[in-house]
Amino acid sequence: MSIDSTELIVDLLARGHMVRFRARGPSMHPIIRENDYLLVEPAREIRRGDVVLTLAERGLTAHRVIEIAGERVITRGDNAPCDDDPVDRSKVLGRVTHAEREGRQRAIRRARALSLRLRRVIARCGVRQR
Repeated sequence: MSIDSTELIVDLLARGHMVRFRARGPSMHPIIRENDYLLVEPAREIRRGDVVLTLAERGLTAHRVIEIAGERVITRGDNAPCDDDPVDRSKVLGRVTHAEREGRQRAIRRARALSLRLRRVIARCGVRQR
């Protein structure tokens, strides 16, 4: 019997448990790097600037909240050139609280409004961080 990790993560967060799993991809570089372990707590309150875990069409995605418009949430990776497709608020599974790299945990903090605006300007200019 095979257990789908996405289903397990969704179920654990829905039941109020924190989860820990390995990040894939460079979209949140440098704050989250590929192969970092992410600690995610269930979504209670989310605000602009939080890094959240969503169940997007492409699968589990940990990106920053750019805008909340009613029941729709728009996210984007800090290292991504454009916003993600909006997701329904019910698809926001949790908030990323820490990234663990080489045995050390680092808190993932909410970005301030100025930081979010700068990220948008950088993204519009096509500048990508490595």
